[in-house]
Amino acid sequence: MNARTENLLTDLAKQAGLTLEFPTGEPIRLSGFGDAESPFFEFDRNQPNSDLIFNILEKIGLVPTRITPIRMPWFINRPYQNEQIGEIAYRSRRTIRQMCNQEWRARLWAMCAFVQVAPFTEQNDFLNRHPKYWLCIPLIMCGMLKALVVKIISVPSEFLA
Repeated sequence: MNARTENLLTDLAKQAGLTLEFPTGEPIRLSGFGDAESPFFEFDRNQPNSDLIFNILEKIGLVPTRITPIRMPWFINRPYQNEQIGEIAYRSRRTIRQMCNQEWRARLWAMCAFVQVAPFTEQNDFLNRHPKYWLCIPLIMCGMLKALVVKIISVPSEFLA
């Protein structure tokens, strides 16, 4: 893993309130979790760099998913007078909570960060070895496009002239 990637990972961990250490010859250590059962994680350096980067990002991604609950769309998060529609809304909420659990959201966050942190060769290597993560690419592209549009819109008009 190159120094730039290590610095980016360290900065991301610091923003999440964690500490990431890269001791020479020892496993990489991520600490700062408030859990009594797992206050830190160690990552073996013998795995491919792309897997190592993704695994670190996935554990960093657990921090925001612990804090923020899943926000439901307004149309399934309201009471309905019709019993059948209310049952459909209830089942939809339950399905979303089950499918979009904390681990899934942490993996999605890790893939979004992976695209911005890891070099292209590492991304390609990771996606070739884990083809199931190709499904995240459309979501990532939509998020990047939205961020770009918001950035363009928020530019003061004096710079556009």
